[in-house]
Amino acid sequence: MSEIPLPAATGAPAGLWALPGGFSRFLHSLLTYGFLFYTFIGTNPIDYRPLAERVDGNPASRVVVLVLLALAVVVAWTNRSALVPCLKANVGLFAVVGFCLASVLWSPFPDLALRRAVFQILVTGVAVGIAVGVTDLRRFHTAIFIGMMTVVACNFLAVAAWPSLTIADNGVVGLYAQKNPAGAVAMIAVVCATTWTIGASRLQSTMVGLGGMALSALFLVLTNSKTSIGLAALALLIIAVFVLAEKGGPRFVLVVVFGALLALAGLLTVFAAIDFDNARLLEILFGDASFTGRDELWAFALRSCLERPWLGHGYGAFWDVGLTNDPLRSLEPGTWLGDVDPGIINQAHNGYLDLWLQIGLPATVVATLVVLAAALSAGRRALLRDLDRGARAALGMLAALLFLHLLHNSTEATLFARGVAFANLAILCILVTAQAQFLADAAPRGERSGAEG
Repeated sequence: MSEIPLPAATGAPAGLWALPGGFSRFLHSLLTYGFLFYTFIGTNPIDYRPLAERVDGNPASRVVVLVLLALAVVVAWTNRSALVPCLKANVGLFAVVGFCLASVLWSPFPDLALRRAVFQILVTGVAVGIAVGVTDLRRFHTAIFIGMMTVVACNFLAVAAWPSLTIADNGVVGLYAQKNPAGAVAMIAVVCATTWTIGASRLQSTMVGLGGMALSALFLVLTNSKTSIGLAALALLIIAVFVLAEKGGPRFVLVVVFGALLALAGLLTVFAAIDFDNARLLEILFGDASFTGRDELWAFALRSCLERPWLGHGYGAFWDVGLTNDPLRSLEPGTWLGDVDPGIINQAHNGYLDLWLQIGLPATVVATLVVLAAALSAGRRALLRDLDRGARAALGMLAALLFLHLLHNSTEATLFARGVAFANLAILCILVTAQAQFLADAAPRGERSGAEG
């Protein structure tokens, strides 16, 4: 794989603190894989600690993140010419993370908010180190592909070794506590494998990519996570449309638009046939108008949001605040939500409501726009023909993951969520999207590419 050639001015100057290029790339790879291992496997896989211990956090995770941060500082220093542009391009992201820390000032649980906000800042710092160290989009894509395939393989090994712990009644959970996090990981792996395969230029790489797609898809189906399966199918459909549109040209695009209009007309016809009954339509489409009871949880979360609409309750200071202070204790018994044991539910199952609960509505809107802007930027650049296939595929992966992140937040809380794999990955994707623009600006004309493999 060849790197995007950078002008001498953009590299770290030689001298006492300069590292050999090969060793610098090794440190960056070590940091990237360490981040992926921490994010998707963690320090306590198949962890079944008592619920009360979730309040105190995991000391091992703090140690790992501090080690990764130290490594990130070294990597960022060796690529320090990209650091200032990264900070400038991601002002919105850093503003959101900074606001999470500021929420300590008004949180009813300032100690928890402080600890969790600082930890999120550390994780973001690790992601910054990875992003500024990216000098080749295809190489970065390959690292993500290898990392995710390793995660999927570890899940299959865990299922084979400890089936009683990794297979639940409603689906395979793998190394995770529930099927939904497992499904999200599998969905991410499917998208990474698919886009990496599209970017491959050699037959051997294509075959490896197809194998990764099959392995990830199998894990996804076994989790039985309906949300992740549906979103993965949507992502694959959209990716296929873009690939075919590039080959088929304007006529194919017109066919796709016509098909989409027909589908919309069909949906409106069904809606009219059931007298515009929203609940009935949801039941037809998803089989459950309540989204497995989420509607009651959403109503409770919305009421709680309106108690502190502008600033929220503090970052990480609404759920997991101790069994005594569990917010669901305020509910009267008699409904399934009021009868749930304290501590069992620790999210609103909607990322927008959940973040609103923590840092208020204005900051939540900003956070959403930060993700959306990065997704649109990556998607726009993926369509540019001045990039080679490998670079465009990497940008396509970034765009797909960020758009899926926004959609996934409709039923799961992952938007800037503490300790959540998809949240950590989304932050990395935002930062790498900005780094891709920096690389494009720094590369000589006609050499804006990512290496293919």
